[in-house]
Amino acid sequence: MPSISVSGIDFVEMDMKKVVRKNPYAVPIVILLVCLVGLVFMWILCRHGFYLGRRSVIVNNGGVEPTENLTAGLLKNPEKMWHESDGVTIGAQYDGYLENHYLYTELTDWTISLLVDGKARIDASPWNGKFELSGESLRIVEPCKGDVIGGIEFTEDYTVPPKGKRTFGCIMYTGRFYNSAMSDLKIEYRPHVLVRQMPHAWGVLILFGSGLISMLSVIITTMFKKKESDRQKLTNQQFIESTLLVFANTIEAKDSYTCGHSQRVALYARELAARMGFDADFQENVYYCALIHDVGKIGIPDEILHKPGRLTDEERKVIQSHASIGGDIFKDFSYIPGISEAVRHHHERFDGRGYPDGLSGESIPLLARIICVADCFDAMTSNRCYRNKIDIERVVADFKENSGKQFDPDIVPHMLSMIAEGKAPLPQ
Repeated sequence: MPSISVSGIDFVEMDMKKVVRKNPYAVPIVILLVCLVGLVFMWILCRHGFYLGRRSVIVNNGGVEPTENLTAGLLKNPEKMWHESDGVTIGAQYDGYLENHYLYTELTDWTISLLVDGKARIDASPWNGKFELSGESLRIVEPCKGDVIGGIEFTEDYTVPPKGKRTFGCIMYTGRFYNSAMSDLKIEYRPHVLVRQMPHAWGVLILFGSGLISMLSVIITTMFKKKESDRQKLTNQQFIESTLLVFANTIEAKDSYTCGHSQRVALYARELAARMGFDADFQENVYYCALIHDVGKIGIPDEILHKPGRLTDEERKVIQSHASIGGDIFKDFSYIPGISEAVRHHHERFDGRGYPDGLSGESIPLLARIICVADCFDAMTSNRCYRNKIDIERVVADFKENSGKQFDPDIVPHMLSMIAEGKAPLPQ
């Protein structure tokens, strides 16, 4: 990206404001995409929620104080208990529950484990849970959709909803002294966060949807405004170019030897700017500045301007004053950035020996440095009242010799490549 150095500070030519000005759709499109992604993301979350990693927690069997927002129990029902004929085995109904105290999270894929009597056995018909007995460990597993337990087929997974409770149970035979309340319960589950139940989730969804609609409206409005702006800009450009051409034609009508000079210099300058990597706006500016770079010659007497012989020192000073005169003419012309400075300084030299202010190096405005190269090339390759045009080989040698002296050494190579490629000189 081209940059311009002024007083040791590098200013990047294209900043964020210029990006926005060049592409007014940039910000609305970015916001629209953010809203679209956010809308789709929130819609998916509201419909499906999201799962967290599997968790494990130990809770008191039948405890009333929740542990990690859970309570659970598997307890003997004292009203449904009997002694077996052997006198040492007790049969009983065990009622269990798993209660979820989370506001927006359901418990999925849950299991409950506890210690039981080593002689325990489970009746063949438990309910609402798959009871798996192995030695002294009893494991209760969540029924899934399609499972048949106790003659009942589950039509959905037996998950525990937020602020909800699931019950299960079985008939179990144990020794007379077994008490399930003495065994803690190990609960394992996978949390499923139900975003749709969060109070602000649908508000966020609506916010993204509103943003999407708003940005679509902004883009459509901007499209119409840009179309009108482009039409107005084209009209303004045509007016400015026509006005500057009037100036250029006035100058050339005053000096027949420079017929077509201003337009050729403008074309050379624009091509140089393009080869240097500058954008279309900069190329347009340098074209317009070059078009009227000699406007100050309006103020030069004809007898000096057309003098075929050698100029006196005083006459040379009068001729040189055309640069400052031209700068003054355009000092209040704000439609083209830098035009006054470009016109005033297009005869400055890179080594500081030019006029009118003796500027040197990068203190000379970039527009002026480009126009200087283009102007000198056309002057050398055109017939003038005081000499004939110079051979192109000599022109090339002159540019190489004066690179870093009269001309900016960063611009000269681009001029030489234009010559080598046949892009210059233009037909006269």
